[in-house]
Amino acid sequence: MLSFITLFVLSGFYFWSGEDNPSRREAYWAMAVYGIYIVIHTLVPPFPIGTSSHFGQLYGFLPMISFGAILFPHFNSHSPETVTKTLGWLGLITVTVILLIFKCFVW
Repeated sequence: MLSFITLFVLSGFYFWSGEDNPSRREAYWAMAVYGIYIVIHTLVPPFPIGTSSHFGQLYGFLPMISFGAILFPHFNSHSPETVTKTLGWLGLITVTVILLIFKCFVW
């Protein structure tokens, strides 16, 4: 549930603030990938038998931060925007692949 709220709030803030970086196309792709990730994570079985705080951090917190890094790379003033966006995409895609592997082969 928190992931859906994060998707809508960050997307709304992105459009409300009139951001030019990243490009609109890249932002739409990030929204689509994160939306698909949320649907797979919350609605597609199988689900893990037990949970832990580490599951929440990996499957909940990391994709949120990655999505935010893609949409708002200028918030990280210590690294160039390209590096921040690349790390955001790397985090989002890696967590999605890990989730798919666990759903298909482990759970």
